[in-house]
Amino acid sequence: MALDFTAAQRSYIRKRTQVRELDPSEMVGELNIVPFLDIVVNLIMFLLATTAAVLPISEIDAQLPTTSRAGRRGADSGNALNLNVTITDAGLIIAGARGKLAPGCETTVQGRVVTVPKSNGKYDWKGLSDCLTKIKTAFPDETQAILQADPTIEYEYVILTMDTLRARGKQELFPDLLLSAGVR
Repeated sequence: MALDFTAAQRSYIRKRTQVRELDPSEMVGELNIVPFLDIVVNLIMFLLATTAAVLPISEIDAQLPTTSRAGRRGADSGNALNLNVTITDAGLIIAGARGKLAPGCETTVQGRVVTVPKSNGKYDWKGLSDCLTKIKTAFPDETQAILQADPTIEYEYVILTMDTLRARGKQELFPDLLLSAGVR
């Protein structure tokens, strides 16, 4: 028995059973990621090699303050200097067990005072070095100093203050630095 289809049915069957070529953009295939991975691996190796050679990695030798006086070197506990240098926006404050130093580093004063004020908006590193040299001649056996900085002070100034505290040229001043939280 022959099936009789209408013209519309035959057209529909032909259209549905016809094999057609897919456009290359319609083809489903896998993305070849091997060249991409080669590039990524080479970039990672290049970055690791240049980072190790280019980045200056430094270490700052500093200790945290302790609560006991047993670990102090230099002056005995009865005549301890307890040198404290604070970096503020106005300048550098130098204090000891006997009080804050006045500008010029000759006498001690009470209250708010900046020992080495900024000049022309810049810290006076020579003034700090001169003041520390005077302190070192008065306390030759003292090697310890505590450094404090306001949170708004840039890191560069903390490092420059540490360098000034440690030595003046070849003369060693206060090489045993302790870092402390800044005060406001």
